[in-house]
Amino acid sequence: MAIACLVVAIARPQTVAGRTILAGRGVSILLAVDQSLTMTAEDVPSGDGTFITRLEAARRTIDRFIMGRPDDLIGLVGFGTYPDLICPPTLDHDVLRALLATLGPARPGENATNIGDAIAWSLQSVLETEPSERVIVLLTDGQNEPDVAATPDWLDPDEAATLVRRLGARLYTIGVGAPGGMVRVDVPGTGISYPEQLQEGYDPIALDRWAELGDGEAFSAESAEMLEQVFERINTLEQRPFTGEILTRYREEYPPWVAAALVLLALDRVASATRARRLP
Repeated sequence: MAIACLVVAIARPQTVAGRTILAGRGVSILLAVDQSLTMTAEDVPSGDGTFITRLEAARRTIDRFIMGRPDDLIGLVGFGTYPDLICPPTLDHDVLRALLATLGPARPGENATNIGDAIAWSLQSVLETEPSERVIVLLTDGQNEPDVAATPDWLDPDEAATLVRRLGARLYTIGVGAPGGMVRVDVPGTGISYPEQLQEGYDPIALDRWAELGDGEAFSAESAEMLEQVFERINTLEQRPFTGEILTRYREEYPPWVAAALVLLALDRVASATRARRLP
């Protein structure tokens, strides 16, 4: 009997002592950010009388957006000629914010704007996550102009946006910056750069079409304040409250079994001693 009690104690029986309700939003969000050369145009009013680059405005606003959604899986894709999954959707927002801070313009020779492939890569990433609510936020300052020589099989953004809706996700599109602007173009191998005037900006009609095909909304932002308002709007649209019950507190039930085993062993020793004294 003592051995049986010890076996039960070693098995460490437990009972649930309490339940904790976990609240969250359960949304998987992928932020796709344009890294083409035009994003370095320093023409976005920052609100303090100075101007910052379009890319810097995106980084600052997205950073605050991430901090405001601690319970959601959030990832990051950068794109120029090629899309690049910088960070898959994660709850480790400290790592995500650190990677976001390093997001810079695309390397020389990769300054095309391949929007269709960027949407497709983002969609693939969010589909691999568990939450049923999946969102893609596309931020660009240009039109879809892929490098046909580098990416001959590029995907049309209309087809990519249609896939987003068909596979149960949503697509929000954001056009940042005003048409025009000035950027500096590096001359390879010389260390010299020269200013170049931009002629075109993003295509609001195309952004509206992609958002509609992707079951989302389209936005425009020509200042840091407007961009902040856009992300506040998306934050409001993508509130998906849910509650999940998880077991967190347990009561250990092995001490009585240990005590019973000790008592039985003590009784056994006493009985053994008694029997030994009665032997002739």
